[in-house]
Amino acid sequence: RAAMAEAKARVLLGELVDRAEAVKVVRACARAERDALLLLPSRCAPAMAAELGVDEHLLRLAIEGMLQEHLERPLPELPDVD
Repeated sequence: RAAMAEAKARVLLGELVDRAEAVKVVRACARAERDALLLLPSRCAPAMAAELGVDEHLLRLAIEGMLQEHLERPLPELPDVD
C-alpha cells in the first residue's frame, strides 16, 4: 500500500509517467523523424546536383537508395529499463 501511495504521489509531482503513454509519444516522434528524413533526398538533391554538376534525378535515386538501406538495418539492442 505504501509503495502504491508513493507511486501515485510521484505521478502527481510529475516524477513518473504512464509507460504506455510514453511509448506512444516516442513512437510518434520516431515516425515523424523518419518521415522527415525520407523527404530529405527530394529537398536536397536539386541543390546538391547543381553544386556537383551531376544529374539531379540520378543523385536523388542514389541518396534514396542509401537512405532506405540505412533505415532497413536492424537497430542495436537497447538496455532493458524495467
